[in-house]
Amino acid sequence: MHLRFSPKPGAFNDESLESFLLRVVSESVVDFYEGLAFAIREELYELDFEAHGAFPIELKRLNVYHAKHNSHFRMRALSLLEYLLDLPSYELQKLALLRSNKTFVGGMTAVHRNGIDIPLSFIRYASEDGVDAVPICPECLQEEAYIRQAWHLKPIRACAKHKCELVHQCPECQEPINYIENESIDRCVCGFEFIKASSAKACQQDIKLSGCLISGDTSSNTPLFSALSATHRFAALAWHQKRYPEEHQYIDAIEYFEAWPDNFYRELDMITSHADLRLVNLFNKTAFKFIYGDLILQSQCIQPEEKEPHFIHLALMEYLHNLVESHPKSKKPNVADMLVSVAETAALLSTNYEQVYRLYQDGVLSSGYRHKMKQRVAPHVGVFYLRQVIEYKASFGANGQGVYLSSW
Repeated sequence: MHLRFSPKPGAFNDESLESFLLRVVSESVVDFYEGLAFAIREELYELDFEAHGAFPIELKRLNVYHAKHNSHFRMRALSLLEYLLDLPSYELQKLALLRSNKTFVGGMTAVHRNGIDIPLSFIRYASEDGVDAVPICPECLQEEAYIRQAWHLKPIRACAKHKCELVHQCPECQEPINYIENESIDRCVCGFEFIKASSAKACQQDIKLSGCLISGDTSSNTPLFSALSATHRFAALAWHQKRYPEEHQYIDAIEYFEAWPDNFYRELDMITSHADLRLVNLFNKTAFKFIYGDLILQSQCIQPEEKEPHFIHLALMEYLHNLVESHPKSKKPNVADMLVSVAETAALLSTNYEQVYRLYQDGVLSSGYRHKMKQRVAPHVGVFYLRQVIEYKASFGANGQGVYLSSW
């Protein structure tokens, strides 16, 4: 089969990989993706025996992050497919959702596209067995019949361009719209053409989120939109979802961050003011986590950290600095004398566990407990005084990243 053709126009910058391959199918002699996939495999077999098996037969397994093993073969297969379709180098790889080395709050895995890391849980139809709809904007399809990658993002519920809600169900048969399952961009399995669908006017918050989540808005007073990168914006949404799981809605997050950081500080002040009521031991024998939960660890919005710290982490550090300053050392232990774990200390100092252990060995940090000889301090048990950690952090300047620790 001769494959040296590609849809006209070529791939759009904001198009999903699956959408582009479906447009290839529409211009080929086959009726379904599976037929094209077999033909591509035959061509790849001649070019690269190892890569041909990495090209999936099912459309829902096409994207690179679905590859459970040897994802580099999937990348190689896409590169060869670019040659077969006479596309510029990296054209398909730019459309793909790749595996990311980043993790978001709570260890959430991520995917990567065009310099942006996105929590995998934010991707519609991320699971091959899922039943999520992939909604569409009828007016966008009328302008250009392809699927926008943004429609795969759960926080995106409106079209910022046309200020309308995305359509999730076919108006004719009420089935969830999913072009990957149906293998059709512009019509439902029942035959209904999506460009004929009507969509309701979207609320301003949904329009704002859809328009600013990727591109940002440097003029906004809301850090959710003025954050340095789209990755930081996704991280802020993930943090809000993790901290307030029962009440989390994406548009609620907008309202929450519009009052940032005052609302965050009021919440922490309330916890601090009632901390002594929860004590079962003295403050200097109480783990920070016992009073505040996973506050510190959840402030690690992105791991490994980016060059610029996340605004949520900066807000927490400012609060803890003020907490220590407002509760000076005294004979009676106070809330600033609580114990933080190795993991929490590493988060506060923006470093790794091993260097925290070295600080302890060098006597920079003192333990709240006596340990047996040659016994390693457990990483998630409160052991170091919050006061010492914050004061040590402050000795390197406000919000300093890359704190110099003792040499090895």
